[in-house]
Order: sequence, then C-alpha cells, then structure tokens
Amino acid sequence: MSDGTKDDAIAIVGMAGRFPGAPGTAELWRLLVEGREAVREFSAGELRAAGVPAERAATANYVTRGAALEDADLFDAAFFGVTQRDAKLMDPQHRVFLTCAWEALEDAGTPPGPEYGPIGVFAGSSLSSYLLANVLRSDEYADAALSYPVLLGNDKDFLATRVSYKLDLRGPSMSVQTACSSSLTAVQLACAALARGEIKAALAGGVSITFPQTSGYAHQEGGILSRDGHCRPFDADASGTVKGNGCGVVVLKRLQDAIDEGDRVYAVVRGIAVNNDGSDKIGFTAPGTAGQQAVVRAAVAASGIDPADIGYVEAHGTGTAVGDPLEVTSLAAAHAAVGGPAPGCLIGSVKANLGHLDAAAGVTGLIKAALTLFHQTVPPQINHTRPNVHLAWDRLPYTVATRPVRYTGDPLKAAAVSAFGLGGTNAHCVLSAPPVGAEPPAPEPGAPYPVVISARTPEALRGLARALSDRITNGPDVPELSDLAYTLFAGRSRLPVQHSFTASTLDEVRLELAALIVGDEPRNTPVAWHGPARRKVTLPGHPLDPQRHWIEPDAPRDVRPAAPAPGTAPETAAVGARTVLERVLAIVSPRLDVPDLSADDDFYDLGGDSLLAVEAVAALAEEFGLELDFDVFSALRTPAQMADWLHDALSGTQDPQRGVITFREGRGRALHLVHPAGGTNFVYAGLVDRSRSAVPLRALSFPAQDPPGTLRELAALYLERVRREQPTGPYRLGGYSFGGNVALEMALQLQAAGEEVEPLVLLDSYPPETYVGRQLADEEFADAFPLLLDAVGDSALDVDVLRDKGFFRIWKHNYDLLKGHYPDRAFQGDIVLLRAEEAGGTLDLDTALRMNLVDKSLWQAHVTGTVTEAKVRGDHFSMFEPGERLTTLAEAFDTAVAAFDAADAAGER
Repeated sequence: MSDGTKDDAIAIVGMAGRFPGAPGTAELWRLLVEGREAVREFSAGELRAAGVPAERAATANYVTRGAALEDADLFDAAFFGVTQRDAKLMDPQHRVFLTCAWEALEDAGTPPGPEYGPIGVFAGSSLSSYLLANVLRSDEYADAALSYPVLLGNDKDFLATRVSYKLDLRGPSMSVQTACSSSLTAVQLACAALARGEIKAALAGGVSITFPQTSGYAHQEGGILSRDGHCRPFDADASGTVKGNGCGVVVLKRLQDAIDEGDRVYAVVRGIAVNNDGSDKIGFTAPGTAGQQAVVRAAVAASGIDPADIGYVEAHGTGTAVGDPLEVTSLAAAHAAVGGPAPGCLIGSVKANLGHLDAAAGVTGLIKAALTLFHQTVPPQINHTRPNVHLAWDRLPYTVATRPVRYTGDPLKAAAVSAFGLGGTNAHCVLSAPPVGAEPPAPEPGAPYPVVISARTPEALRGLARALSDRITNGPDVPELSDLAYTLFAGRSRLPVQHSFTASTLDEVRLELAALIVGDEPRNTPVAWHGPARRKVTLPGHPLDPQRHWIEPDAPRDVRPAAPAPGTAPETAAVGARTVLERVLAIVSPRLDVPDLSADDDFYDLGGDSLLAVEAVAALAEEFGLELDFDVFSALRTPAQMADWLHDALSGTQDPQRGVITFREGRGRALHLVHPAGGTNFVYAGLVDRSRSAVPLRALSFPAQDPPGTLRELAALYLERVRREQPTGPYRLGGYSFGGNVALEMALQLQAAGEEVEPLVLLDSYPPETYVGRQLADEEFADAFPLLLDAVGDSALDVDVLRDKGFFRIWKHNYDLLKGHYPDRAFQGDIVLLRAEEAGGTLDLDTALRMNLVDKSLWQAHVTGTVTEAKVRGDHFSMFEPGERLTTLAEAFDTAVAAFDAADAAGER
C-alpha cells in the first residue's frame, strides 16, 4: 500500500464486537456519542463472588471498579456445532471471538465458505484466565492441564484456527500476540495478505476477557492502574488505566473488490505500519519515543494521503501521567516531520469509556475511528476536565474535544489510530473516509427481486423473519427492495432451513414474512439474481440462542490441621523454660543437620542462613501457636536465646512485634537498615558479626499485619518507628536490595519535612528503572518462587512451607511495591553503593520477575550528589555467603560507614 490509490487500499466493510455496556458496534457508537462510561462500581455481592474478602475491598488503596462484559458466559454451542463438554471447556474469549467473527461477516454481507474465495483470520487474545481460575481449579479438570480438550479449548494458538474451521475459511489463519497492540498488528498482517492477493477477504481483531471480571484491583502509586477507578486520558488528574473486557472484529477487503461487490464501506485503510522499539528505551516494558515516531511516519508515508488531511487521532491513551505525554509529544514530532496534521486536529481515547481492552484495544480504537469517519462525528472525550500539565498544549497541534463534533461542511477526510504494546511492538494506521462513488443504476420500477432467508432451525427462521419485518417497517432508514434482496442473496450463508420467494415491493415482502411468522411452512423456491450488484445494507443477523456454559472453580480446601489460634497455644507460662528449649532444639537441629545441637551453638556459624531461618521460624510458630514475626529471630543466634524469647512471649512479657531490631549497640546515631524483599533481616546478622565498625545498627521489621499498599506508605510507617527512637536528624539510612529503594523513599520524605539525611548506604540495590513495567500475575510469580531458592543456593528448602507460612506472600507484596513505585524527585545528597561484582546466579530470576536489566550506575539519576561504588565479591545473593565473601562484604561496609564512625568519635553528631 504505497500510493494510496483505490487499487491497493483496503476497505473496512464489516465489524462486530462485544464491549462493556455495549453488546454490539451500533450500541458502542451510541455509548461513545452520548459520552457514557462503561466502567462502573462493583457491588459487594459481585466482589464476594469474585473471591474478594470484604476486609480487602475496604482497604484504602483497593479500587472496586472495572469494565465487565455482560453475558461472557453465554454461547450458542449448537449453532456452531460445539458439544456441550467442549463449550464448557472452551475459554469464553474463544467463544466470544468466534461469535463476533460470524456476526462481522454478516455485517459485511460476505458469506463464509470456499465459494466466496479464501478468507484469512488474524487475531490476538489475552492469557486464558478462565483456564487458570476455573478449569484447573475444578475437581473435574484439576489434573487435566495437558489434555487435548483443555489445551484446544484454551490455548491462544487455536483462537484463529477454530474460526477458520467452524466457518470453513480457507485463507491463512494465525494468532497474533504483541500484547496491547495485538489486534491492530493483526489488521496490518491482514492488509498485507490482501495487498499480496493471497486472500479475497480477511477477519482481523482481538479479544480480552479476564476472570473473575468483578474483582477490582489494588492501586499502587506509580503503577499503571488508576487511583480512582476512572481512566482520564490527557487529563491533569490522570493516574492510570482501568481493565476492560471485550472483543472487536473487522472484515477487510481490497477497496476495488468492495466497490465491485456493492459493499458498505465504513472507512478505508490507506496506510498501516508496525515496528518495534528495539533496545532504544529505558526498559523492556517502557515506551520508546523513537519507535513511536518511526511507526507514525511509516504509516503516513505508506498511505499516500496528505498528512494535513488527518483531522482525528484515536490515541493509545492509557491515561497514565507519564505515558500520555510521551505518546502525544512523539505523535506531534512525527507529524511535524511529515507535514501534518490538519489544523485543529482532535485527539481522543476510547479507554476512558471502556477501560483498556488489552489484546482487543487496537481494533476497538480502529472501530471507533472508522465509525467516526463513517458518521462524520467525533465523539466527546469523557473524563477530561483539565489538560495534563506535562503537555505544552499551546504548542501542540491537537485538541481534546469534550463535546461531540459533527462535520456538516468540510468533511473529516482522514483519521489515525495508534496501539503500542508492552515489549515495544508499535502499530499505527491511517484511514480515509469512505469513498463517494457512482450510485448503482436505479432499479426498474415493479421489477421482481428474489428474497432468500435461511436459518439453522425453523424457530430461528421465524425469529429472523420477525427481525427483518421490523427492520423494513419501523427502521429509520428503510432500505430499497433491491438492496434488501441483494444483501440477503449475495451476502448471507445458505443455512439448512430456507425460505425463498420473489417480490416487487416491500409490502409484498412484509406479507410473506408475516405469513411465515404466524406459522406457514417455509418453502424453498429456486431463485436467481439477475442484473448488476446493488448496495449491501445493514440487516438483522441470524438469531442466536446463547446458553450458559461454565465451569465453576471448587472452593479451596485445606486438608492440613488448623494451627492453634493465638492465645490458645498448648504451651503456657506454667511450663518451664527447659521444656521450651527442648522443643526448640527438636525443631532447629534437623534443619541444620546437627544431631547433637547444644543450647549455645550459633545458628549462623553452623550454616544457617536467611531462608533456612524462615523455615525454622515457621515451624516454631506452628509448634507454639504464636503469631511470630520472622524478623525478631534475626537477632537470636542460639537455641537458648530463641527459647528465652519464646518463653517470655508465652508468659506475656515479650512483645512479638517490636518493629525495630537492635543488631548492635554503639556510640553515636544509629544506622537504620531496611530489610530486603521477603521482609526478613537475617542477612544482616552475619554482616554485623564480621563488621568492626562501632556505628549502632538497627533493622526495621516488616509489619506482619495489614502491610501498607504502596512503597511510599511503607516508608512513612518505617519513619514513624525511626523517629520514635530519634526525633531529629541527621538520619542514617540504608538497606539491601528492596531495602535500599525503601531507604531512598524514606530519605526523600525526611528531606521534604526539612530534616537532614547523611549519605545512604545501599547493599546491591537495583535502581528504580529496573522495576518499570507490568506486574506479574500471582500464578506467574509463583513460578518464579523456586528460582529464588535456586539463586540463594537453598533449593532443597521446603517450598510449600515457605509459601504457606508467609515468606512467599511478603516477597510478592514487596515485589509489587517496587513495580508500583518510582521516586518523584532526586535525593539531595550522596549514595554509597556496595555492588556485587558477579551477574551470575540471578539472571533467570530477574527474567522471570520481568525486571529490566539496567546498569546500577543509573542510581546517579536519583541523587544530586555522587554515587560511590565499591565492588564486593559474589552475586546479588552469594555476597552474603559465610567465609571470604562475607568477610570482604563486611570490610566494604565498614569503609562505607567510616565517615559515620569518624563523626561519632569526634562528637560531631
């Protein structure tokens, strides 16, 4: 498609879809023009049915809103020849897409089957959450993950090919997966196949339905999900997007073929391009401005149209405070390079109405833009009151229309659509308005025309007759008889139950339909079409009879004996310390593999490490029926110390959640260290043991109950604890890995309050850019958990124990905080970074966690002072291994805090 002539342009001749608040494309257009929002509040019953506990839904950061797709569990299995079992097993995404593909062909007046010619299918979908949340959690199919019926019904590979099989389509059929740009990329592939002459028509689109639909989400500051449950593209209050659910499909043909066949053309694809950012961006999931500009320029160049004709742009527009400005400025730069857009070009995003439809987002934007050109109306952009302050709107060629804009004089000639996928695949499409061609010859007055209707069953045929009768009796734009007859004759499949007749007027058609409706038997009179093609018009489709096909997940069952509730422990104060010690030894000894373990043996000297300690603490908590904080044991080196602490807790004289742990007393102001991901401070025990510094060391303990939902809130909580001990500055902060990121946020909050903060001490912490991008689903994160144990050399630990007893939960929580956080300003000071010199041991884990492998030198972007690096032996985990590595780490640590020692010795602090 290089010159934009009608010979190589591609027409959009049909469309269908299912959208939140709109069961079809006609309803979608009404929703858009009326400025309605399909994102809604979920009821308490809906949240409960989705498995969301009431206490979770009531937390401050939990957003109980979303855009659910009604009737996603319904499907006409009989019509498509699917068995009841297979319909139940099939991902509703596949069912909905198959249904929409059929309806789109009906809307296009293009019957499926080899008689018409090869039709291709290009489509994308989201992950099958139905498989994970329903099928594999049911008793019947829990062990059937690799069975063919389950895989065939749910795997993405079979989305497009099932449509080809069920509708007998002979063109290329392929699933297209490029995340959020999948469906617009599918359109590009379809256009290319049409331009090459491989196919006569194409179905292209995407579907995304995530179950449960009404669960809401936990907002994380700095993440991609909206703070208030509204998507606000280009607005000053934009805080992210909202998950939507839906499906969109378009039918494409070469423009000349569409004209020859009398097709109704919604819009014309004049140019479409797809590229990838490559590595020219800050991280894998980050947007690439150069890539976005390049794909826009490529699509405009391919279109052959004057860029100054582009009067509307349907943006990717996710409503994020940073993403929208990056997109709009990139678009403006691209348009400036090619000489566009039109003066007063309008810009919008359908995500404000429907939420983000993921794999179906691109085609949904395309449908909106095509209907905008077809109806010569730009719908209002909702949820927009104040322009995004990060955009210099007075220097940009775009305007956000908050009211409908109707073109009654000069037409809206062209529009454009963008879709950008996580991972960097960008798609951009340039459309022109449908051509104004020569009208077909006027029909001969009183000439008879063949009228043919068909359906799968007699009942469905009568239903179709009723719908057609209503269309030609009460419709606002009653079609000509010739157009009605041509659409039914040339544009519909011949199904088993047929009724055919000839008619010279619409009144004759009405009489024939009325007789059929009241019970006349259908008759199949041979008829033929004579004369030229007429115009295809919009007519009712086959009345489907969708039924519910659903697998309910079984309620989770815990077959293990319940742990004693707090306060009902079998141990009491009346039991002596010796009994407690015996039980501690019985638990700790086998985990260290030291049969003759004594009360004064050092847990860490005998090979104990952080994760082994977590396992031991979990066992102790269950043994004594106490809600124990893992972290309190980081300072308990021997079984005797553990037993004394437990005895005091059982006696009511020990607070099991002190919040701040003292690792070392000393002189001067304490250095407060924040724990790594997982919430435990065990790693600091060995470090402190080998450190020769006199700086007092404290560690902050992760809150076991009701942990904060954002990293900023966690930092604020830790600051409360620190300031109870030390009301005024200067403050000393640091941390390992996750702890370093929290320490930075604590420092920023202290400086915002006017307090002084000394240089931060970070132990191999990753810069914030590492975590930019999509969070992992719980299932994906669970798959990464064993990799953590491998990375730290503890793959033999009991994974189930660690998962069930809280370490997994805390680690996931900490990870989510990192993924949802980005510092809002630079630290006014210096950083000392103890950097592991080896990369090995963490690459698989980093990849599994979707971490961007950026260099740690990027810390410099977050401070106004300097970042001083000190290389330490080992990788991110092995740097704490007992022996030479730990010794050299302690030496580097002592060097890092030497300035604190000197200041304390001199009495400066």
